[in-house]
Amino acid sequence: MSTATRIDLVHTSPVVTTALRRELQSGPQPLRVTTAVHAWVDFQREWDFAGDYVVVDAQLDDHLPLAVKVRALRRLGSHPIVIGPGRHSPFARRAGAEGATAWIEPTQGLGATADTIRAIAAGRTPDIARIEPAGAPDVRLTDRQLQVLALFVAARGHSPAHLARVLALRTETVRSHIERGRARYRDAGHATNNRAALRSALVADGWTYDPQVWIDSGRP
Repeated sequence: MSTATRIDLVHTSPVVTTALRRELQSGPQPLRVTTAVHAWVDFQREWDFAGDYVVVDAQLDDHLPLAVKVRALRRLGSHPIVIGPGRHSPFARRAGAEGATAWIEPTQGLGATADTIRAIAAGRTPDIARIEPAGAPDVRLTDRQLQVLALFVAARGHSPAHLARVLALRTETVRSHIERGRARYRDAGHATNNRAALRSALVADGWTYDPQVWIDSGRP
């Protein structure tokens, strides 16, 4: 394995990021970690210099769904490695279909996680990190459609007006994305008469986590 392989880390926990960076840069097969940040917006400041492999926390608490992050990284030529619970869930499998290279469960522990990343960077993805990509979703969503819908169905229950302010969009534009999303899922045979029903449709397609995953992980 060439030590020229570049690794970037984007994880919400400074403790995890610091410890994983040290682990990856030590030992007989060190990797070059060029960026280690705790928020996607911080990573975007290094946008033109994304590493060969980018390790991303599946549960970054921000305004961009994981599938959109994966798409963006693939467009940059990077290979996303996701750390998060539920490797066999629709959410993980959708990430695999969108281009995620591997999925590492956080229960592996620091040393095992670093060893898994080293193996992936060497072109040998262990079975424990392989993703079975999902099939075609019932509704294919653009980056913006997915962003608006995922935020709308989130547990915080933001209003279209609030989302418009956060995303710098017109409220009418946000409402349009929501209604079109509902209509497309109705056409695909899903009930979307309320926020919970729309959330269930998005969870089934793998576009967003089941809210229980956040609760089980101790995250808001």
